[in-house]
Amino acid sequence: MNDASRLRPLVRTLLDLAALGAALEFLASYFPASVMLSTTTTNGGDMASHVYAAAYLRDELLPHGRVTGWCPGNYCGFPLFQFYFPLPFIVIALASYLIPLNVAFKLGSQLGTFLLPVCAYLSLRFAAVPFPGPALAALGTLPFIFMEANSMWGGNIPSTLAGEFAFSLGTALAVLFVGTLRRTVDTGRGRAWNGLLVALVGLAHGYTLLWAGFTSLAELVALRGWWRRVGTLVATHGLAILLLGFWLLPLLAYAPWTTVYSYVWIINSWREIVPPILWPAAIVAVVTALAVGVVALVKREPYPRALATLWAGTLMGIIFYFTARTFHVVDIRFFPFLQLGLCLTAAAGLGYLAGRLPAPEIWPVVGACAILPFVQSHVSFIPSWIAWNYSGFEKKVPWPTFRDVNAHLRGDFRDPRVVYEHSPDHEALGTVRAFEDLPLFSGRSTLEGLYMQASPSAPFVFYVQSEVSNVNSCPFPDWGCARLDLDHGVDHLRMFNVSQYIVRSQQAKEAVAKHPGLELEKRIGQYEIYRLKDNDGRYAVPLAVAPALVVTPDWKSAAYRWFKSARPGDPVPVFAESVSEEEKRAFSIAYTQLPRELPRQPLPEPPALQERMETDRITVTGCRPGHPVLIRISYHPRWKATTGERVWLAAPSFMLVVPKGERIELYFDGGWPVTFGHLLTAAGCLIFLAGVLPVRRRVLDALRPVLELPPIPAAAALVQNTGRWSGRMRGAVLGAALAAFAVVFGLAAVAARATDADGTYRQGQTLYGAGRLSEAVPFFERARRLAPLSMSAIHSTYFEGMSLYRQEQWAEAAQVFTDLVTTFPEAQAAAESMYHLGLCRARLGNQAGAVEAWRDTEQRYAGTPWAKYAGERLAEVAGKGTGG
Repeated sequence: MNDASRLRPLVRTLLDLAALGAALEFLASYFPASVMLSTTTTNGGDMASHVYAAAYLRDELLPHGRVTGWCPGNYCGFPLFQFYFPLPFIVIALASYLIPLNVAFKLGSQLGTFLLPVCAYLSLRFAAVPFPGPALAALGTLPFIFMEANSMWGGNIPSTLAGEFAFSLGTALAVLFVGTLRRTVDTGRGRAWNGLLVALVGLAHGYTLLWAGFTSLAELVALRGWWRRVGTLVATHGLAILLLGFWLLPLLAYAPWTTVYSYVWIINSWREIVPPILWPAAIVAVVTALAVGVVALVKREPYPRALATLWAGTLMGIIFYFTARTFHVVDIRFFPFLQLGLCLTAAAGLGYLAGRLPAPEIWPVVGACAILPFVQSHVSFIPSWIAWNYSGFEKKVPWPTFRDVNAHLRGDFRDPRVVYEHSPDHEALGTVRAFEDLPLFSGRSTLEGLYMQASPSAPFVFYVQSEVSNVNSCPFPDWGCARLDLDHGVDHLRMFNVSQYIVRSQQAKEAVAKHPGLELEKRIGQYEIYRLKDNDGRYAVPLAVAPALVVTPDWKSAAYRWFKSARPGDPVPVFAESVSEEEKRAFSIAYTQLPRELPRQPLPEPPALQERMETDRITVTGCRPGHPVLIRISYHPRWKATTGERVWLAAPSFMLVVPKGERIELYFDGGWPVTFGHLLTAAGCLIFLAGVLPVRRRVLDALRPVLELPPIPAAAALVQNTGRWSGRMRGAVLGAALAAFAVVFGLAAVAARATDADGTYRQGQTLYGAGRLSEAVPFFERARRLAPLSMSAIHSTYFEGMSLYRQEQWAEAAQVFTDLVTTFPEAQAAAESMYHLGLCRARLGNQAGAVEAWRDTEQRYAGTPWAKYAGERLAEVAGKGTGG
């Protein structure tokens, strides 16, 4: 071996390190230490709301040995980290014991971003992709990381700055897993470590866990060594499931107590999916994949397994996009795996080709010289967004206002809640979601929060938001919202034990000034804080009217219909899927379906209660046996009564207890899923230790008698028989399996879109916009049927009516407009629909009916443009004007 041959491995290692260092240095240059190491509080997008979660984990949960637990700060309380991903927060919280929390949060929020080049390099190294593939992979992640085409899909810097840093960490770890699994399949070593890695992927983000899990199935597409591959996957994923048990089992068991977010992202062009910054990677990926295939054919070599696996992961992003709605997950969150996959397959393809060429050592240098300036030329807003987010709330111009608002509200979770008007003007404070951090800055609980899917109270919270805001967010397509309506809104605030209301917009200020139930407490800058009159400020309330039991599996729809028009003091429906005869006797009346109006049955004089609140416990004394007590905290099955009562689900999403004695005590308990989940994790830890410590052989010898028990020997014999199959038989079985996989996912994609109300509405909207009105109507009708209480239903009803109106089908349009104002009188579109109902009646010759509709428009929707137009129509009818 000559000197050049001996030096080649060292040179390549140095080039690898240089490429990796260049990628990390390029990244770091965009994150100035002046903001990243300052102790200000991170703001911007959803990012700011995550800070409270990290602080709560460090201050409340970890000291009690818990990763998940009850958090009273948002949504009337919810189980923090039971339905979100704790790994990055654990890292941040642990780091905060060494450095300030705010600094730990800033660094931790970009951990996944900086790990991605490292994990991409290691992944291709573990997968045995030839030099210079791993080095090019580290550099090749940069176009994806700096892609500015979207800020919500995940993995790139804009998405991370918007708050998706858990996704970024999960993506980096999932990419690493693809390579380590490839090595384990080849060598038979590292199953335990792969199991741990998959568990970390799951704790980082669920979408990345799905992608990693399904991408690993590509290892089964083989004609030889199939059962060995199955064994590797079973061992790896089985251990991961055990290690995840403490978190995964409660998540699955309590999933019915979440709120589904089924938003449909509209893709208008393929350039949104593959923007210009990814074009070179996409071209190189396709060209090298074909070229590697040609080389393999010519040399009669197998197609490189690692490259095939990376392409499988890339295509899995497309497959999941079309099937995501079947799993009730957001479809566009899987496009990042397609985008990143193109970068990784390009690097791997170049590795297989360039490695055959003379002087492959030049390619990392060429890659760095080409990629770094190319990426820099495509960067525009990322530096300013980094500075905006990480400079912190305290550096914003309105910080004194925000600080003083929080100082005025200072208290803790035992105090009544605070609500705020949703307003785009909050962005000046640091983010439009600034007041979600009221628990962090003031200690007070509020209604809204970031983890909206984690609570059954979310639809009701956002309905209240729409009633007290001039502009609402209404994020759930499946649940409708109202317009600014303080008459109902203030009553609903009392029902949610809200004592103070923060107002920003001029429209809301004018409405608040006229409302007798609100009084101005303080003006701070552009904000006004109002206090609700006649709010008792209590979380435990003895009912004055008997509640009604409703035995139904569809409690949330019933509660939503009740809540829209409910007032304080109305009979409260209590929901259950099943009850015993003894439990039923606690209620004077029971239904199988919520009636339109519940009978009022006054109860004896309510007792005077005293309550003592802790974060996960509430004690109420002064109770009267048999007199129901409403607990205005979100219901969850993990709430238990130490005093022996059943904890009922009461509308809208609270708890109700019928005391057996003078005292009741509720606490947020573990429950069997939590206990069993911890046992699974303990078992997983023991198996992991047995797999990595030098005791594996002794453990296997001890288990050998178990392996002789039926039906294990018979199954082993069957496996051995398949090993004698011919190549044609193996190919036929593999082809059938792939065909079945394609059919299942194809049917899932079709079914998901067939039952998706929001997607169906958007199809109709596209036809409506194109002027194809008669074709649009069936889509609107179908969307209304699929989700009759949703925003999609409101929009579909309106556009169905307008489609019929524009086709001069006056009677049909009148019926649809009547449906809207009857079912959704609170909707933004109700005023316009009532006005158009009058127009339809006039065209049908029903002048009296038209006048009635226009008068209703004036009275019920005063202050809207449609009330003005209705007035003009009435003036025309009366002969007092010509209208406009």
